[in-house]
Amino acid sequence: MAGGAAAHTGERKHGGGRVFLDCTQTISTPRQAGIPRVVRNIARHGAAAAAAHGAVLVPVRFAEDRFVALGMASTGDLIDVSTRAAPPCHPLLHRLHKLLVPRTIMRAVRTQWRKLFRSTHSGERIEFQPGDSLLLADSSWTSRCWHAVDEARAAGTRLGVVQYDFIPHTHPELMPKRLPATFRDWMTNTLTRVDFVAAISEAVAVEAREELRRLGREPERARPLVQSFRLGADVEPAMKVEAPRPELAAFIAAGPGGPYLTVGTLEPRKNQDLLMDVFERVWQQVPEARLLVAGFVGWKGDEVVRRMRQHPRYGTHLMHFVDLSDGELLYAYGQARGLVFPSLAEGYGLPIVEALAHELRVFASDIPAHREVGGPWCVYFPPTDAGALAEKIIRFEREGIFQAVKPEGDFQSPTWRQAVDQLMAIALASPDVNAQRQESGRVAA
Repeated sequence: MAGGAAAHTGERKHGGGRVFLDCTQTISTPRQAGIPRVVRNIARHGAAAAAAHGAVLVPVRFAEDRFVALGMASTGDLIDVSTRAAPPCHPLLHRLHKLLVPRTIMRAVRTQWRKLFRSTHSGERIEFQPGDSLLLADSSWTSRCWHAVDEARAAGTRLGVVQYDFIPHTHPELMPKRLPATFRDWMTNTLTRVDFVAAISEAVAVEAREELRRLGREPERARPLVQSFRLGADVEPAMKVEAPRPELAAFIAAGPGGPYLTVGTLEPRKNQDLLMDVFERVWQQVPEARLLVAGFVGWKGDEVVRRMRQHPRYGTHLMHFVDLSDGELLYAYGQARGLVFPSLAEGYGLPIVEALAHELRVFASDIPAHREVGGPWCVYFPPTDAGALAEKIIRFEREGIFQAVKPEGDFQSPTWRQAVDQLMAIALASPDVNAQRQESGRVAA
């Protein structure tokens, strides 16, 4: 249960601090991919990683104009205990309680109680203190939390952000109409306030430094404002995984060598429509080739789904699964012939790292983030050239030529625990926030 795991999760240790991890968007979505997947892994491994630095990690969400603590189940899953329904109360008793125990008195009592014990319980409002860090690690772009953020900063709390990418800002044509403006507003509010930026790749770190300069901030000091870390790519499930669903296992086993695999939300940025053009060409030369598509249906993804499911090869040489579990995804990585990853823009490319960790051959679009994480182990292709990718796959199928290093034990994949260790080191690096802000010419709001 969550109670034992979370009851005193915010209690200070001597000489340590608290890292409050924003999980506002993740806690409200069932999605296991993308940013929610990263946030859940940070929360799952954050307690041990923070403890190694003499600190504690507290998952939080923003609700009703304040940050409140979340619970953690024994499985490592986030739990929002504040949403559990309270036992029904008779209206007359409720009215009497309000008359006899004024709300202002109860608030004062709760505040003093929290200050006395300096602990954070699930569902309670966070009382920020000097030495704390508030880490904006979620995609909570529509959250109007800035007054609460400014109150935390005024209390001496360091503010940090996990920067995944700047794609809504740099590639607005690949995003829903209203998202770029929403993202730019969030980006400006974040980067004008942060004390540190943890970028998920050096490619994103470069963009972050450019944006900070554009906003009039100097991103380089004795300890750089922007640092990068690598996301985890554990290749073994933490617990015993159930057998994959029969239709997935049957499709994977239907032919020799396994299918090619692509992983990611179906949307224009992920460029899966290109793969349909690619495999139309591949099937002309290699009719036995197969493609497994794994991903939620996102913005403008319906047309790709329609094209796939109306194809005469759907079900035999082409298959789409919208809801693979982590265990089923690991199974697919372990059985696939290779990964094809045609994204037009990425901040990292986690499926590339996961595939390489499984010693899979990877065909990746030639963009900076993919070059950084894939190095010499991938075959790269122009992301808008279906013919170029088809030619590389056909050549591999017919001649066995893969024009890159096959990752047989040479590729070093960080685990999620290692990734979160790096992130906690960034988050807890500079506790003297007031001196830091005076040095950079900023004053806490």
